[in-house]
Amino acid sequence: GPCADQRTLKILSWNVNGLRPTAAKFGGLSKLLEVLDADVICIQEHKLRKCDLTSDLALADGWESFFAFNRGNQGYSGVATFCKHSKTMPVYAEEGLCGVLNLQPAERSQALKDSIWTGSSYTVEDLMAIDREGRVVITDHGSFVLFNMYGVAITGEDENYERRTLKMALCKTLEARVMAYLQQGRRVLVVGDLNISPRPLDTCQVLQDVDEWMSSRPRQWLYRLSHDGPCGGGPFVDTFRMFHPTRSAAFTCWSTATGGRVNNYGTRLDLLLAAG
Repeated sequence: GPCADQRTLKILSWNVNGLRPTAAKFGGLSKLLEVLDADVICIQEHKLRKCDLTSDLALADGWESFFAFNRGNQGYSGVATFCKHSKTMPVYAEEGLCGVLNLQPAERSQALKDSIWTGSSYTVEDLMAIDREGRVVITDHGSFVLFNMYGVAITGEDENYERRTLKMALCKTLEARVMAYLQQGRRVLVVGDLNISPRPLDTCQVLQDVDEWMSSRPRQWLYRLSHDGPCGGGPFVDTFRMFHPTRSAAFTCWSTATGGRVNNYGTRLDLLLAAG
């Protein structure tokens, strides 16, 4: 009925692997947002530098957009959250997790002292490095706080130590921000391509050693924070598994090199986690 419609908010998350070509396939950004038919649309891997962002990729009638950009020289990574004016407009938005990215150099040290990072081992340089690749946008919608996140991908066993360290640093700073909101009694949603496949059910891989696969640091981090994970007791609920606890072959990522999507040979890396 009308009351139910007023209380319903549709949030969609999609790794578009390039916003410009994806929007072009749909006939432009406005058409893309219309076809996706949601009230909040979280995209990952827009692959745009700030200097490359043009109005046709940021502005659409009836929508507000919030971007995070890779600070490097390449168009890589990047997330954006689009909010429909008629349904939900955030009262606050932030690029990154750490709160120092857009401050002047002279302001960063004081901001560190006045933040949740006080007493931690993080330096200003550490926090800048965590947010430099444009992996998170936070929007506060009053009744809930939304984290749109693109996690670090580890593409092989030989991936270097630096990337693995960044992946866990991103996870831990996300945890700190989420916990701070939960302690205030807020509701939190974390959505996006986290690049973590939670369970054996979520991958097409034939696992020779399930225990070893589940023991990876990112999965152990996710299990510890999950209400329904192997560790139990955490604040997060994997909303897909709440509604589809035994569904298999529900993948969100496929190898383009092997054409894995044709035969649905993939992995579920995109998650919608709720807490509070």
